[in-house]
Amino acid sequence: MSLITFLAHLFLGGHDIVNPLLKVSELQDIPKFTAYYGWHNVTLLLFAMTCAYAYVAFVQPDVPLTVMLTSMAAACALLSIGLIVTRQLQPLDYPQWALFLPIALFGVLGLTSA
Repeated sequence: MSLITFLAHLFLGGHDIVNPLLKVSELQDIPKFTAYYGWHNVTLLLFAMTCAYAYVAFVQPDVPLTVMLTSMAAACALLSIGLIVTRQLQPLDYPQWALFLPIALFGVLGLTSA
């Protein structure tokens, strides 16, 4: 699931989010490129989560690492849901929750079956 989220972020999100962001001329460079930098940080986070989940699934089970990864996914899902609620956004227009929530749920499932 984290691989699917990583690929969706990398290939779909960049087109829909980053390209329009970079084209906004009214936005000053510092906030624009800070958001762009944050986008790439999320890309790296998703790639690292994918690699780490693959490691604990196929190489060496590691409960503390799985707890950390699952907690990060849950925190990202909660942040997304919190923004939807507080900013009155449409959930389908801001779908990050729908990608992070299954990662967190599968992580919990893996932890409870270990």
